Amino acid sequence: MRFFGSSARRSSTLFWLLASAALTPACSCDGESDSPSDGGAGGGTGGDVSTTGGAPTGGQGGVAEGAGGGGFGCPSDILCAGECCDTGQECFLDACLPACESQVRCGPTGETCCDTGDVCLDDVCTTPGASCVDWTDCDEDEFCEPTINQCLPQPGDDVVCEVQPSFDPVTPELEWSWTQSPIQPAFVQVINMPVVVDLEKDGTPDVVIVTSNSYTSSGAAYLRALDGATGAEKWTADADVNLDANRVQPRGTPAAGDLDGDGFVEIVSPKMGGGLIAFEHDGTVKWTSTLANGTPWTTGVESATVAIANIDNTGSPEVIVGGAVFGADGVLRFDNGVQVASQSNYGGVSIAADLNADGDLEIVSGRRAWNPDGTLLWDNGAADGYPAIANLDLDAGNIPELVSIAGGTVRVHDVATGQIIASLTMPGTGAGGPPTIANFDDDPYPEIAAANGTAYSVFDYTATPAPALSVKWSSPTQDGSSNRTGSSVFDFQGDGAAEVVYGDECYFRVYEGASGNVVYQIEMSTATIHEYPVVADVDGDNNTEVVVVGNDLNHLNGTVSCPYPDSDVKHGVFVFGDPNDNWVRTRRIWNQHAYHIVNVDSDGSIPTNEPPSWVVPPGFNNYRQSNQGAGVFNAPDLVVTLGVSLEPCPNRIELRAIVQNAGSLGVPADVKVDFYEGGPIGNGTLIGSATTQNALLPGQFEVVTWLVDAEVSSPGDYYVVVDGTEPEQPDSVNECLEDNNAAAVTDVKCPVAT
Repeated sequence: MRFFGSSARRSSTLFWLLASAALTPACSCDGESDSPSDGGAGGGTGGDVSTTGGAPTGGQGGVAEGAGGGGFGCPSDILCAGECCDTGQECFLDACLPACESQVRCGPTGETCCDTGDVCLDDVCTTPGASCVDWTDCDEDEFCEPTINQCLPQPGDDVVCEVQPSFDPVTPELEWSWTQSPIQPAFVQVINMPVVVDLEKDGTPDVVIVTSNSYTSSGAAYLRALDGATGAEKWTADADVNLDANRVQPRGTPAAGDLDGDGFVEIVSPKMGGGLIAFEHDGTVKWTSTLANGTPWTTGVESATVAIANIDNTGSPEVIVGGAVFGADGVLRFDNGVQVASQSNYGGVSIAADLNADGDLEIVSGRRAWNPDGTLLWDNGAADGYPAIANLDLDAGNIPELVSIAGGTVRVHDVATGQIIASLTMPGTGAGGPPTIANFDDDPYPEIAAANGTAYSVFDYTATPAPALSVKWSSPTQDGSSNRTGSSVFDFQGDGAAEVVYGDECYFRVYEGASGNVVYQIEMSTATIHEYPVVADVDGDNNTEVVVVGNDLNHLNGTVSCPYPDSDVKHGVFVFGDPNDNWVRTRRIWNQHAYHIVNVDSDGSIPTNEPPSWVVPPGFNNYRQSNQGAGVFNAPDLVVTLGVSLEPCPNRIELRAIVQNAGSLGVPADVKVDFYEGGPIGNGTLIGSATTQNALLPGQFEVVTWLVDAEVSSPGDYYVVVDGTEPEQPDSVNECLEDNNAAAVTDVKCPVAT
């Protein structure tokens, strides 16, 4: 993040509609004509209004209107660069062209009219493809166009319009927070990683959290779902999830996924008193864990994280907690111990991965790996710990390495045997938390990152001449509570070098991945287990947010001390975003602690055949990192020209703003269009505002109109501004060019009647 403004570029030939001031010739204006915007003086409209021959409603390209049906000897009433267009033509780029009914033009001079429903990318008419929620739903060479949620081909290296984040000292703003509730009001402490998933399939993700009044293993907690756009609670007080019998473990981390194929996700969490409990998307109980004979399975699951994966590539997915595996119905398949992939009962935090390339997923800890049937694959005899997996040396055969953190040591293992092939004592003190894997710098190799009690560190791994680990950088932290906190990773700038997102007992921080420099820090209190902040498009607005959790009991009772007053400690959920929406886009889902992108589809379904996360593509060779996919820098470019229709004369004129998206990304409807009298641009009086009525995809245009009173004897100057580029107005659309959002006409008046 280095908390950015934006730098933008355009390349290739752009196309846009041209309009000039309407002329003031003599005409037989013997009365007020019906106007296409006939709503009275000062009225405005927006919509798909095309200026074609025979329809005297336009104002494009030097059109002289108000001719009263060919008053200039031009049957079409359209003059274009001094030429009379034929009936059925329109003026575009000073040329008479056949009217484009789709309102999508393409090519360097706009000579190509695309079919209705097409867009223009790379000067080529393109038909949108499959439906998508994010880029994982599209092919490798496509991007998910967020305005229409369909896949489009990603333009080549010479992208028409891009916005690339740059480094400005911009502070993230708090978009919303949740700190209290009328439902179970004493349960507001959050010490577990939040889950982000769309529960209702309404396009707006939700944040699922475990809320407690005490974070001891013997305490109680309730699961809650918060609206990702507002933070409002989704489940009512009488929902199953709020009944005492269905309380969850305060130190357990849930996972979400569609277990039964009904199109909606379920949430599985460690249960208070032992075992697991699953809820439907609406907060009703689905099941509690049992043995095959129906006897409740109530083994204590302290500080464990749940994972969901289809480990045998058939049927429904399985639920994993430590070394225990359950069917989608909550029935135990096998139990090799819950406290595996753990350190001193802070677990388990196991993962699922195909270690032996047989197509199935093994259950993996820092010491052991099990086959999908529960039989042992290997046991390296080492101390157990928290695992992750990636191709660290970019082995051409796509053979990954297993990484684990155990007892203050970072280790790299051979995946086939579990043998430790490299290890290094971590800087600082404490056991160390679950690792992340990402490329933090400008070399092609991924690095390993993890926190312990007093430091956050990033490690390089080299395979030759002999496998070895070294410290890339280390930064001081404070986590005396668990010294096992996790972290996540995101490349906020999209430059290929990821940033670290981490919270210790006192602060939420973002580190520059290459150097360890702290680029953002805010007070955020937590007693810590192995939680971490989550990066996702939480509200479905196609912009990235960071979800951070906090708790303050141990700070207020003096168990934890931070270098700020008690008034600054926090509990609850806090969602931060970039005020200028410059962070690159990302997914709308983060469903579990062992998140690695390919483990869950955009709709919350679990892949039947999960691809190896370390094989690129379809994987991304990272772990606990969100990503952005193709088209991350694609941007719109709103261009505007201003024409005038004199048809409403003699008492009114019609200002016609032709708004086109000449960029590489769509723009939603409701872009503001402001009309001014006077000049020059920036020195007029606002006379009215309207908005676009339709989304503008690449190449698409729309005409927005405004009626103003006019006198024959008094010519006027007018200008239009699209998307608030006046100095006092903020932009609502982040464009690759911001200097083409205004246009003017001068000396406009109704012609003298003859």
